[in-house]
Amino acid sequence: MQMFENLPWYGYVILAIAIASYAIRYFKIGKKEYDTPAKTKAKFRKSPNSDLNQEQLFGLALYTPIAEWWKANTNTLSFLTAKDVKPYLEGWGIDTVEGYWGLTEYFMKDGRRWYFDFIQGMIENEPQEKWGELMDQKFGSNERAHRYLKTLSSGEALNSLKQKGIILFDSELKLGVAGYDAAVLVGQARKAYTGNLISEEEAWKVINFAKALALQHFSSWEDFGKSFALGFAIDISADSSTYKEEVFHLYKQVLESPDSPWNTIKWP
Repeated sequence: MQMFENLPWYGYVILAIAIASYAIRYFKIGKKEYDTPAKTKAKFRKSPNSDLNQEQLFGLALYTPIAEWWKANTNTLSFLTAKDVKPYLEGWGIDTVEGYWGLTEYFMKDGRRWYFDFIQGMIENEPQEKWGELMDQKFGSNERAHRYLKTLSSGEALNSLKQKGIILFDSELKLGVAGYDAAVLVGQARKAYTGNLISEEEAWKVINFAKALALQHFSSWEDFGKSFALGFAIDISADSSTYKEEVFHLYKQVLESPDSPWNTIKWP
């Protein structure tokens, strides 16, 4: 401590400021690390009582990244418990039979493809000065549509997925978001069945539609996964950033783990 004994008065002031600055910086870094959510490890849970065939398991596997976030089984039509899924069904407005089928028919017919296909095509083929008019004609004041335009025109979603190593090339935007629509259909069918809104037969009809949609657009789990990730990145609002990061962390494990349904169930 002798080195500090001969400091002029202003030296002590500078030293105190430096120590305080370091302490504040250390606290901020520590708090940031504390606030960062723990990354979930994918478990690919299985029920010992499952009797589903490979086609059925393939359909369920379309929802795997989000199902892992929920900690749901990979080999059962049921999805946790009716109590567990109730807040989700209420949040999406599909906690009634009419509400469920209304949204499901929308996702079958249009889904988020309705937004993405038009807006991305417009960005690629029309001058920017025409975007406002074209958006008004197609979507009016639809808030989601204008959020899609902002996200796609700024490259926000694409750049985020590139940074995560999920998408490598701009050209992969051509994969579209049918993978996301298919995944949503599967997840909501499982939850609606678990919540006693639809029958087992009805649930499988929806899942089979989702499977056909995925097979129509993709030829591998990798391409399907990129489409799912793109749609998820665009559709989930910035307010749910923690949820986004956790699902993307799980997505990479779903893509890479040898125990993942994406690596144990062959793409047809």
